[in-house]
Amino acid sequence: MQVARRNSLITSFNRAIKGTLFVLKTQRNMRIHFILAFLVLAISLFLNLDKKEVIMISFAIVLVLITEMLNTAVEVAINLITDKFHPLAKTVKDIAAGAVLFASLNAILVGYLIFFRKKYPGYNFASSVFVRIQNSPEYITALCLAAILILVIGGKAYSRQGAPLRGGMPSGHTAFAFALSTACVFISKSIVLGILTLILAVMVGESRVRSGIHTKWEVFMGGLIGVIATILIFQIFG
Repeated sequence: MQVARRNSLITSFNRAIKGTLFVLKTQRNMRIHFILAFLVLAISLFLNLDKKEVIMISFAIVLVLITEMLNTAVEVAINLITDKFHPLAKTVKDIAAGAVLFASLNAILVGYLIFFRKKYPGYNFASSVFVRIQNSPEYITALCLAAILILVIGGKAYSRQGAPLRGGMPSGHTAFAFALSTACVFISKSIVLGILTLILAVMVGESRVRSGIHTKWEVFMGGLIGVIATILIFQIFG
């Protein structure tokens, strides 16, 4: 009886290892996660992290790896059930991929906060984040792009047109192009640079229309969102 239990335990470990190796062999993202995890842990050895920080980083890394493995398991299970395209099957795969995305963003945030704290000891991130944004055009621009990304994805989800990063209402590429053009005007305060970047933004919008990815109305709304959102954020934080 003990031999059977021992064999069963060994078999379970073997299956778990085989499953992990399968994900590593077949999933490029899993290999990237493993390499990044190794690099982060290697860097952590030289930063004299305390116990809580090690636990936070380890948990964030493991969470990413677990969600990636579950994502692969979901894809394999769906492919086993059906080899034909089905909207619900696609939705399930998208949800699983979204879980990996959130886990990855969480890991990036945890790593940034911990490593930033080690680089600047005694720095109070929560109390001075708005001060840094106000004193740095780069932070304001990054905030603009993040806000526009949320607006574009929200607009596409509301209109139910296109994919989050391709097609649909509004045009994300055009929104980012006009946002960067407007940000250049605020940062450089140069009319010439503003005109040149505006021409480039218009060319981006025109290319989206010519390629048939967006309509003129979608491009117009994208440019409008990019300009208005950037102006508002620079007025608030600038």
